[in-house]
Amino acid sequence: MMKKVLVYGDSNTWGDNFITGKRIADEKQWINILRKKYNKEYAFLQEGLPGRLAGNEEVVKQYKNGRDTFISTFRTNAPVDIVMISLGTNDLQLKYNKTSEKIIDDLLWYKEKLEEAFNDEEDRKKYFNDKMPRIIYILPINFDYQVNASEIFNHECERKRQEIIKYFKNKNMNIIIANDIDLFEDGIHLSHQGHEAMAKLVEKEL
Repeated sequence: MMKKVLVYGDSNTWGDNFITGKRIADEKQWINILRKKYNKEYAFLQEGLPGRLAGNEEVVKQYKNGRDTFISTFRTNAPVDIVMISLGTNDLQLKYNKTSEKIIDDLLWYKEKLEEAFNDEEDRKKYFNDKMPRIIYILPINFDYQVNASEIFNHECERKRQEIIKYFKNKNMNIIIANDIDLFEDGIHLSHQGHEAMAKLVEKEL
């Protein structure tokens, strides 16, 4: 039976192309690379949004607050076998001034909300088919804070990113770590080669 994978993420799940300012071609997006390869084994549900936060600190463009839309997105696609949470990079931006502890709490919230829903007898039957999905975190990927993205990130942001990775490593959760992914010239978004590399990392975890 085909497994359903919900990927809830940001612009690197969506496929942002820094060069064109648009979306990269469908077939170049890491989710679609996997979709093509495993079209009989996995159904990938691509729920990426540029600028999406793990938390809810965005005041002007509130649709970017990941916590506000997750439960409705999950229920729309449910039941699923795997939930991938690919967030946290935008939370590291200087403008939000978030601690690594707060970002970790926001990331853990997704797991907690799923467990909370699963423990509700009616929800468990309707949205889970009585089976808790496997949760995989794609942790914040590397960014070029020294040159191209220096107005958005700095060395403190990188330190916080490493603290987040260390925390999840120590908790032995299902995680995907990308520390040397190839990026477009903006130093933030996955290049075409980056999408290919991300597809391989996710493939290993699947």
